[in-house]
Amino acid sequence: MARHWSISKGALGAGIGLALVFGVALFAGTQSGGFTGLFETPQCRASAAIGEAVAPLAVGAMQGLETFEPVDVSELPFDTTRGTETTIADLPEEVSVFNLWATWCAPCREEMPHLAALQEARGGQGMNVVAVSIDNNDRNRPESFLAETNATALAYYREPTLRLFNSLRAAGLVVGMPTTLLVGPDGCTSASLAGAADWGSEEAIAVVDAAVRASR
Repeated sequence: MARHWSISKGALGAGIGLALVFGVALFAGTQSGGFTGLFETPQCRASAAIGEAVAPLAVGAMQGLETFEPVDVSELPFDTTRGTETTIADLPEEVSVFNLWATWCAPCREEMPHLAALQEARGGQGMNVVAVSIDNNDRNRPESFLAETNATALAYYREPTLRLFNSLRAAGLVVGMPTTLLVGPDGCTSASLAGAADWGSEEAIAVVDAAVRASR
C-alpha cells in the first residue's frame, strides 16, 4: 500500500515542521538545519506520475520499492567532488536515482557496482544515478571506494555534514544506508527503496524506463 506523507513549510538552516499523514497526522516535529519541504501537487506533478507508473513494477529485484505522495526535496544540499555545495534543484531536469551510501556500509559495497551498471545502461537517457557519500572523515576514501567496487561510472558526490541524511530521516524518507530515492525533474520524490538492490537488473531497468516515460 502506498504511504501518504506531507511536509509543512519551513526554512533551510532554521528548522522545519514535519508531518507524516495517514488520514490524520501521526507525527509532527522540527529538525534544525532542515529543508523547505513543500507538498504542492502542481509542482510535483511529474513525480506523482512517476509514483503511479512504478508502483506496479515493485517485483523481483525491486520488490522493496515503495511509493508515496510526492515530497519536495529540491532544497536538500550536498557537495560536488570539488567541494562546491549544490542542491537537488541544481540537478539536470531528468529522473535521478538518488542514492545515499557510505564506505562503512557493507550493503553499499554490494550495491555500488549495480548502480554503476544502471548508469552505464541508461545514464544520459532521461536519467542519471546520483550517489551521494555521507562519509565525514577521510575526504578521499569515498573516491577510492568507488574504484574498489568497480563503480567508477558514477560521478562522486558527498554530504559530510549529515544535513541531507538527517533531513530525509526526519521526514521518514530514510532509515539507514543504503537508501535510494527516485527524484523527478520537478525536484520531488515519490518512490524509495531501502537497502541494497540490483539496480542493473531487468526489473530495475523497467522501473527506471517507466519513471522516465512518466516524467515527460
